[in-house]
Amino acid sequence: MTRFRSHFLPRTPTGRRLTVLFLVLFAFTQWPFVYVIGNRVEPWIGGMPFLYVYLLVLYCLLIGVLIRVQRRGL
Repeated sequence: MTRFRSHFLPRTPTGRRLTVLFLVLFAFTQWPFVYVIGNRVEPWIGGMPFLYVYLLVLYCLLIGVLIRVQRRGL
């Protein structure tokens, strides 16, 4: 009899690391971190307020992690 293994849980160490990385990056886009770290209007970067650049970089990193997971087949 085969044991049931959920496909939602990563099975490799690399998959676990990428899952933790995704969750940590995603946490930095949520309320307590955005309010403390990213809630800056004054430093403008490339003509945009810091908050927009902060969120743009984090979301691009999140997409990068998802692309890496998809390409590695994890």
